[in-house]
Amino acid sequence: MPSLGRAVLLAAVVLALGAGAAAAAVPPIPPPTGNTVTIAVEEVAGRLAFVGPEMVAEGDQLEVVDKTNPQKVGPVTFSLVRRGYLPRTRHAQALCFTPGRICWAIAEWQGVHGEGVPTINPAEAGSPGWDAMGTKTLPGDSWFSGTERGGRFAQEVTAEAGTRLWFMDAIHPWLRGTIKVVAPE
Repeated sequence: MPSLGRAVLLAAVVLALGAGAAAAAVPPIPPPTGNTVTIAVEEVAGRLAFVGPEMVAEGDQLEVVDKTNPQKVGPVTFSLVRRGYLPRTRHAQALCFTPGRICWAIAEWQGVHGEGVPTINPAEAGSPGWDAMGTKTLPGDSWFSGTERGGRFAQEVTAEAGTRLWFMDAIHPWLRGTIKVVAPE
């Protein structure tokens, strides 16, 4: 019996340590800074562009604003993706919205079925806030602007300082950008 008691005790210790290690692996959500940083979608010289700063602090509100006319250019998405999934060539951009490609995956994150509209907006992955960059098989954070002028969405940047967030528009796959997350001052 003493051996069985030690085995049970050892198993309990291993489980407790494992649970503690798993809890420690989840980064804490940073406190809000009270600052808001804006990235706008605009037409610049007749071409869509993400216009915004190069850096955002962990804990800042990151607001995405669609300053275009969606009736003219269509709606946009602001979708965090891992850098290697950004479609770089015209050929890759043309194929982006086919099964197994990143634009298709972004539509799935947002609950789009066929030619429908997003049913999940914003699509949240990872911790609450802007932090999760997706792949073709792993969801990321994403927002759909809608079809009316002035669409906007803000949430806290919860990615850790030192992270570089890559983002793109699944509807216009050449439209992409990056912003570095820094420590709050």
